[in-house]
Amino acid sequence: MRYVVIANPNAGAKNGVEKYRDRIMAACEKIGAPCQCLLTRCGEDMIEFARREGSVGDEVRIIVLAGDGGICGAANGIIGMDNVEFGIVPCGSGNDYVKSFGGAKGFEDIERYLTAPSRYVDAIDTGHFASLNICSMGIDAMICDRTNRMVRTKKLLGSGTYTLAVMLSMLGKVYNTLKIIIDDSEVYEGDYMFSLAACGQYYGGGYRGAPMADPSDGLLDFVMIRRVSKLKMARLLGDYKSGRYPESKKFEGLLTVRRGRKMTIESQKPAVVNIDGECLKLSEVTFEVIPKALRLIVNDANQ
Repeated sequence: MRYVVIANPNAGAKNGVEKYRDRIMAACEKIGAPCQCLLTRCGEDMIEFARREGSVGDEVRIIVLAGDGGICGAANGIIGMDNVEFGIVPCGSGNDYVKSFGGAKGFEDIERYLTAPSRYVDAIDTGHFASLNICSMGIDAMICDRTNRMVRTKKLLGSGTYTLAVMLSMLGKVYNTLKIIIDDSEVYEGDYMFSLAACGQYYGGGYRGAPMADPSDGLLDFVMIRRVSKLKMARLLGDYKSGRYPESKKFEGLLTVRRGRKMTIESQKPAVVNIDGECLKLSEVTFEVIPKALRLIVNDANQ
């Protein structure tokens, strides 16, 4: 088995290259596996490096040292390649995707993780690029977009960025008029705060937006929350973040949860769409499951 490390030194607040590269190299040497490290500074390189190494055709484990955006980028290069096993060492500021597998600890146990088994996980076809985790249209995507812009302009860095983005976004319009179609049959129309499709459970730096989602079940979880006043929205935020909202009486009459293979969202006006932290402005988008998209290495301590 060949190992390839693809690392983004600029991911999050910690330099994964400095923290993990030597440990990975030493662990590979210990098990007698060849290993090389490729450094990148952008998502396009992540995709290209992963695609190039996977296309060689031999059995290879591609280990990505990056945040959620870099993880998604590298995955887009190898989806559908059964000869590739995909590994993650989370080095971002949020590290939301790995929370669906028990959290970062098992992925950071390098010596054990490199020889852990892999399992198939699903992805989401968006018509633009694939997502491993959660896609959405609405206020949550607007908050993500604002957070990204704040980070790029260095107006604020650290854990307070997302919280400030939430506060600022609530000063504006917090809903869109949507038509939502699930599996080409169920139709929902009206004013919604947001609508999401999920393989994973967490996004936005710890918001458990899809608490029942299973990354390996061949289905997507769909969550739709109707328009409320800004005051009520603030009251809902705690239960939504914790993932307790499906059982909360505060959400009665507002919440629709479904499970299926496909969701199409049409907005009367262009709205922000979030795809694993990357944001686009669209009038229509379709999220469709890609079953068994890739083989993810998962430490048995996380299963």
